[in-house]
Amino acid sequence: MSGRIERVVVPLDAAAENRTAIDTAARLAARAKALLHGVFVEDEELLSAAGLGFTRQSTLGAAAEPLTPERTALQLQAAAERARRDLAAIAEQRRLTWSFEVVRGPAERVFDSTTEHDLVVAGGLTRPVAGHFRVASRWFASVEAAPGPFLLARHAWEAEGGVVTLLLGRDPRSARLLEAAAQIAEARGGNLTVLSPPPVAGAAGFEAWVAEQLSAYMVQWRIEIAPAEPALDDRQIAALGCRLLAVAATEADRIAAGLRDLARRFAYDILVVR
Repeated sequence: MSGRIERVVVPLDAAAENRTAIDTAARLAARAKALLHGVFVEDEELLSAAGLGFTRQSTLGAAAEPLTPERTALQLQAAAERARRDLAAIAEQRRLTWSFEVVRGPAERVFDSTTEHDLVVAGGLTRPVAGHFRVASRWFASVEAAPGPFLLARHAWEAEGGVVTLLLGRDPRSARLLEAAAQIAEARGGNLTVLSPPPVAGAAGFEAWVAEQLSAYMVQWRIEIAPAEPALDDRQIAALGCRLLAVAATEADRIAAGLRDLARRFAYDILVVR
């Protein structure tokens, strides 16, 4: 997310809570004056399962019925059309240039045509099953394949809280992370907290370096001391009023046992920057 964003790409599927991701992506696209592009991914594993002959589909309040390739294909087509209409409505409301495509395959198919200059915004939650529970979002597994910044949106844009970024140095990667976090914080009109361990935060010139990186952004920022080890403390993050956590791609694995566990432990949006 260094420099100008060319496109904001939204991965969509039949299971994800798509509207939150679309709304977040549209707001960021409007801010960046970028194209909004939706990619609906048809689940090839579901289609393969439907062709086995013995699979069944259960619907709340109805008896189980055969799961056929033809019926599954029609359901996916209907879900893709709903997603296209939702994307179009929000894009036109914000007067955005938009596009939409349907692909079939694993989640990583989203990145076939994306570059480091695209911001990917995916839903961090799935739609409730029977109104009671949710399954894991398929997009967690695709974060490593993203060539550029990847935002997992769990909450509505209007949700309270600021942006927190875990900064472990002053190298170019840290500068990219700080810039991306500042762009999101500025777009939301919120605050930015730079969380760094004592050796980094206490180093000579660190505060001046942060101020220089953030000089182009209209954000209120502060530096807080993180634990000496690159780990996150649940209570500290909560006390900082975090709404979105921005981390470097390498730290997503070091902080917890993978990004999926990180999202499960903390109830906020996550921005991963390479």
